Amino acid sequence: MIKKTLALAIGLASAQLSFAQGFYVDEQSALRLGDAFSGGAAQADDASTAFYNPAGLTRLKDTQLTINLSAVSVQSEFKGDSTTLGGAPVNGKKVSADALDVLPSIYFSAPMSENMVFGAYLNAPYATGTDFGSNSVGRYFSTESSITGIDFGTALGFKVSDNLSFGISMVMQYLSATVAQNLNTSAACFGAENAGQLPPSSCITLGITSVGDTTYDSPFEMEGDDLNIGFTAGLLYEFSPESRLGLHYRNRISHDIQGKAKLEVPASAEPFGSLAGLVDTNAKGTATLETPSQANLSFYQGLGKFSVQADLQWTQWSSFETLSIKSDDPVIQSVAGPQTYDWVDSYRYAIGGSYQVNPSLTLRTGFALDRSPIKDSQTKLDFAFDDYQAISFGLTYDMNQDLAFDFGIQKTLKQKRSIAQGDITDPSQNLSKLDGDVTTDVLSLAAGVKMKF
Repeated sequence: MIKKTLALAIGLASAQLSFAQGFYVDEQSALRLGDAFSGGAAQADDASTAFYNPAGLTRLKDTQLTINLSAVSVQSEFKGDSTTLGGAPVNGKKVSADALDVLPSIYFSAPMSENMVFGAYLNAPYATGTDFGSNSVGRYFSTESSITGIDFGTALGFKVSDNLSFGISMVMQYLSATVAQNLNTSAACFGAENAGQLPPSSCITLGITSVGDTTYDSPFEMEGDDLNIGFTAGLLYEFSPESRLGLHYRNRISHDIQGKAKLEVPASAEPFGSLAGLVDTNAKGTATLETPSQANLSFYQGLGKFSVQADLQWTQWSSFETLSIKSDDPVIQSVAGPQTYDWVDSYRYAIGGSYQVNPSLTLRTGFALDRSPIKDSQTKLDFAFDDYQAISFGLTYDMNQDLAFDFGIQKTLKQKRSIAQGDITDPSQNLSKLDGDVTTDVLSLAAGVKMKF
C-alpha cells in the first residue's frame, strides 16, 4: 500500500535517533586535552581523576575543585551527487554544517581518611550535533541531529596497600536526542505509480509534477530523553612515586528513549498526504540505545622535569548493532522492525609528555590516533567519521600552591570518508541516494582552573 511506502520513509528518520553523532567526546578536561588524553587513567594530578579513574583519587591529599570549559568546533561538508527516483537530481543548497559545542565540567575531591578519598563530577561526555538545514541536497537523510549525554557521578578511591589503589564510581546519566529530516513525498507518489499501487498519472492529477525540489517535502522530527544509572571501576598501581599504571572500566548504560515524533504535511501535499494516510501528526515513540562500555589502560613516568605517558582506549561500539522503534502510532509502528548499523569495536592510541619550564609553568603535548567504528558499508551522512589523527598542546600555570590554570588545544587532521547512502528504488531509503565524499574538520579548545582548600 502507498501508506506503507511512506511509512517506511518515516521509519528511516526515526531510526537515525540512535546516534546522531556516534562517538564519545574526550574533551572533559583542559589538563588532559593538552596531552591528547594520553595518561588519564594513570597521571591523577587533579580532581578530574574522579571521572578518568577514581582509583587515582588516593593521590590527592587536599580538598580540590576543578572547573573546565571546553569548546569543540566541527565542520562537515558533503561533495558529490544527490539523486532521487529515476535518477533525477535533488535540488538544494550544498550539504554543510558548522557546529560549536560548549562543554562545561566540574570535579571535586575530598579526603575522608588517610586511605580513602571521595570524588564527584558533572560533565557531558556525549554532546555533538549537526544542522544541515531543510534546503540542502541531503535533506532526505538528515536536516538536523543532536545528542547530549550529561553524567553526574560520585566516586570513592581507597588504598589497599602502599602501591595499590582501587576506585569505584556510580554514574547517573541523562541522555537526550533530536533528529530531523524531510520526507520525499513527491518521489513516493511516483514510486507508488511505478509499483502499481496507484493508477497511472495519479500524481499529476494530484498536482505533483516533479521530484527533487522542496515543494512537497514533509518535515519530520523526533526527539526524546531518558535517565539511567551505571558504574565505573578502576585501579592504580604505583611502581614508585613517579611511575604508575592505571586501568579504568566504564560500563555501558542502556537508555529507553521516550519521546515524540512530529510530521508536518504542507498544504501542497495534502491531497497526496490524505490519500496515503499522512496528516499533521504528533505521536509518542520509544527507542532503546546504549552508551558503550569503555576501558582505558594508561602509563605515566616522571623523569625529573620531563614526563611521558601513554594510553590505550577500547570502546565497545559493537554493541550498537540494531535499533527498533516502538510507537502507538500505526504508521511508525508498521516500520518498527530493527534497523541495522553493525558497528565494530574501536581503539584509540595516545602518547604524550610534559616539561616543567619553571616551578610555575608546565608545557604539554601529545598525539592520538582513533580508529573509526563505522564500516564502509554503514557510512551515513550523520556517521561519516573516519580514523582521526590529532595533535595537542597545553600548559599549566601555577599562581601559587593552591591555585592553577590549565589550557589546551587539539587539532584533528582533516578526515575524508566516501559515502554511498540510500537507494532511489527503495522506499525505506526515502527513494534517494547520496554518492560522494564527506570531509570533517575538528578543533578543540579548553581552559580550566584548579583550586585547593
